[in-house]
Amino acid sequence: MLCGPVHFLFHPCYCCLCILRGGYSSLVSAIELAPLGAWAGVFWQSWANTLFGYAAWAWLLSKHPAALVAPAPLLVPIFGMGATAIFLGESLPGWKFLAAGLVMVGYLGTIYGLSFTKHSSRKS
Repeated sequence: MLCGPVHFLFHPCYCCLCILRGGYSSLVSAIELAPLGAWAGVFWQSWANTLFGYAAWAWLLSKHPAALVAPAPLLVPIFGMGATAIFLGESLPGWKFLAAGLVMVGYLGTIYGLSFTKHSSRKS
């Protein structure tokens, strides 16, 4: 079922598909039939995570230089893969470990590269 009660919450394109396929009434009925858990998920993703994300970002920028904090979002996919493996039982094939390793090498290279450049510029 394309225009199910929860489908439209996952991606805005489902709203358009529901309207194109079944008309405006199918979109309205999908919204009306959405369970409370779906609305709680939308609320959490749109409000609580955004509030936490901006607060954490502002706190980090107040304590550390932007060049040190800016590479931190590169770690989000790594934690996401780990969380889905732990909580949802998704598999972690070798290519995901390789990708995570490449991201970590880039992240650590950025962090330690900054400190190396800072120390080497002091010597000259």
